[in-house]
Amino acid sequence: MKAKSPSSEKILVSGTALTRARAEKISAVEGMKLSPRMAAWFTTADKQGLTPEEKRAQIRAEFAKKP
Repeated sequence: MKAKSPSSEKILVSGTALTRARAEKISAVEGMKLSPRMAAWFTTADKQGLTPEEKRAQIRAEFAKKP
């Protein structure tokens, strides 16, 4: 019998949003934290009211490796 691919299965969510604060706590357990540069970037992006899609696009444009 063929195994189901992850995309064909429903992913159950507990109804709790993964906020930046929660993500930072999870990352802290693994010893990771935002650099001062990224923390400042997120603060600015929040003040500008950027959507998640706009934030991702700006992160890619600003921090992606350039050839």
